Amino acid sequence: MRKMKSSIFCLTISFLFTFGIKIIAMESDAYNLCQSCHGKDLSGNEVLGSPSIAGMEEWYLLRQISNFKDGIRGTHEKDLMGLTMRLSVMNLNDEQKRSLSSKISSMKSKKLEQSIQGDLVTGEFVFQHCISCHGEFAEGDATISAPKLTGQNDWYIYRQLINFQKGIRGQHPEDLYGRQMMEMAEMFNEEMFRDVTAYISQIDLAPNEDR
Repeated sequence: MRKMKSSIFCLTISFLFTFGIKIIAMESDAYNLCQSCHGKDLSGNEVLGSPSIAGMEEWYLLRQISNFKDGIRGTHEKDLMGLTMRLSVMNLNDEQKRSLSSKISSMKSKKLEQSIQGDLVTGEFVFQHCISCHGEFAEGDATISAPKLTGQNDWYIYRQLINFQKGIRGQHPEDLYGRQMMEMAEMFNEEMFRDVTAYISQIDLAPNEDR
């Protein structure tokens, strides 16, 4: 009986060890796949249209990965980057999504270069409509599921605003927050999107002693 219990114990430990190794390997593969588009340090790749994701909020990463997998995001024919993301996460299970989100969130984000110029006065005016959700310093608000905008590539913010306005993103009936962004984006034109993107970028570049 003792030998049988010992054998069962050894088999159980062996299974758990093997299963754990497989999980780590799958997580590593998923992370490597992220790096292939978002860059080694996950600070983004404009050529591929892949934004910076290092240091992004864990809850937001998990929501977006889930949205891509569930077809809530990345299904519009004009959203080529979204379609690519959807294919990349299709095989992830819930545990892998959580683990990947946690790992990416724990990474240190880099200071990003500003590439979009605009009228900061108009940009500040437009940004007043963003404050109620994203905060005075674009720092985000997890209590209402609004992500931070600082620390993000300006070209990506600009592109997403256009995508929201044109219904390329946010059109799915289950994308509650995306639909809110669509309604907001309808109030402005593309030039104003450039202005507010430039304004958000200068918030990110400003000293943060008072924040």
